Amino acid sequence: MLYYNLGKDIVSFTTDRTVGRNPSILCPLLGVSQERFARPHQTHTDRIYQIDELFLALPKEQKEALLDGVDAVISNVPEVVLGISTADCIPVLVYDEAHHAAAAIHAGWKGTVLRIVEKAMDAMTQAFGTEPAQCTAVIGPGISQESFEVGQEVLDRFTGAGFKMDDVTIWLPNTKKDELPREKPHIDLKEVNRRQLLAKGVEAQKIAVSSVDTYTDERYFSARREQTGDVKCGRILTGFMLKRRL
Repeated sequence: MLYYNLGKDIVSFTTDRTVGRNPSILCPLLGVSQERFARPHQTHTDRIYQIDELFLALPKEQKEALLDGVDAVISNVPEVVLGISTADCIPVLVYDEAHHAAAAIHAGWKGTVLRIVEKAMDAMTQAFGTEPAQCTAVIGPGISQESFEVGQEVLDRFTGAGFKMDDVTIWLPNTKKDELPREKPHIDLKEVNRRQLLAKGVEAQKIAVSSVDTYTDERYFSARREQTGDVKCGRILTGFMLKRRL
């Protein structure tokens, strides 16, 4: 597992494929019961859900229903393991030390177009009084620009949503030789999401960006590398656990 240094009162991490998103493995590593673990069923939306103690007291079926279609979770509840699943998409963690609150955000290209990182920061401000300039953040393992070949229609979605794409897009030879054109765009999703953090006021020196490319690094699951037809690949989990302050 990768562990991040977001602050002394938070444990933040990304699992590898040996742990995945299995709470029976992960929770003992973090010293909590599986009842204090939650992750959303992500559907590439911009929906954000706040996890509180009332949520944790609900039956499993109600929890799952509330987290269906959610792509980011925020919380200030200690000793709860929260995270989002990825297999090439970009995971983003944000920690507000002043209010002891955090967010785990799933930013695939569709969520990135919807500015889910910016919206999660706004949700933290509304829920906890978060000031982005006081936050630290990490952009975890995800697909690299070199590996993230997309069609023109994807690039058009970004430009249509107001993103300036010239300096976060490169054109490389098409990997599918039977298709035209000969070159296709490659988008730097990590950088686009870093810029969303900057736009909300998180300071550049407080944002760490993982160099891991999940497409080429076989320690991690990669939907683009492994998932074909009916064959599904697993998912890693990027998340956090707030420590209980005395």
